[in-house]
Amino acid sequence: MRAVLLSLLLLNLALYAWLHGWFGTVPVSGREPSRLEQQVAAERIRVLTDREVQQLERRAGDAAGAAAATASALAQDVAGSCVQIGEFVNDAQLARLREKLAEMKLVDRAAEQSKELPGWYQVYLPPARSLTEAEQRADQLRAQGVRELLVMKEEGELRYSIGLGAFRDRDLALKQVTQLERRGVKGARVADKPTTVLIRGADAPALQQLEALQKEFPQQKVQPCGAEPPS
Repeated sequence: MRAVLLSLLLLNLALYAWLHGWFGTVPVSGREPSRLEQQVAAERIRVLTDREVQQLERRAGDAAGAAAATASALAQDVAGSCVQIGEFVNDAQLARLREKLAEMKLVDRAAEQSKELPGWYQVYLPPARSLTEAEQRADQLRAQGVRELLVMKEEGELRYSIGLGAFRDRDLALKQVTQLERRGVKGARVADKPTTVLIRGADAPALQQLEALQKEFPQQKVQPCGAEPPS
């Protein structure tokens, strides 16, 4: 009995020494001892300054703004863009454009806008093939006694045409055409208010079709909606 008690006493003394590190470091229980020991590291914790807080807030705001811009760009890509085609003053060309848009299945996306410009009802002779040809035609008209004329050199549907007067009223413009015919000037026409055709929701395939279509209307331009036509 005395031997048993002595053995138990020695065992308790050994356990006490082991728990208090007399035989070395006591291992930490758990699957990842090193991570458990590093969970509390007071020396690594510090309070941010006001400047550092502002910098973090600014970075967060920039990230949110970039995300919003990206979302907006994606929405535009899905919805497609809006483009406009020229300024048509010739009814025949405008009618031909409508036919082409119908063939391209873009009629349901198209809308027409006419500008309200005072004195726009322009009496003119159809465009010549070159500036030289237009100037020669103008000299012939002057020889016929027509003094008020203008060779149009600006980009557009009426480039190299000859303007023979602009009127606020269409009836006055038609009267001018009649008077010119009596003086031997044939072929004069009346240009209506310029009409711009808008195509909304034009996706990438539609834009490619419109760019190809522009070749049939070389004096017109396909550009983003709201852009001013070239002067």
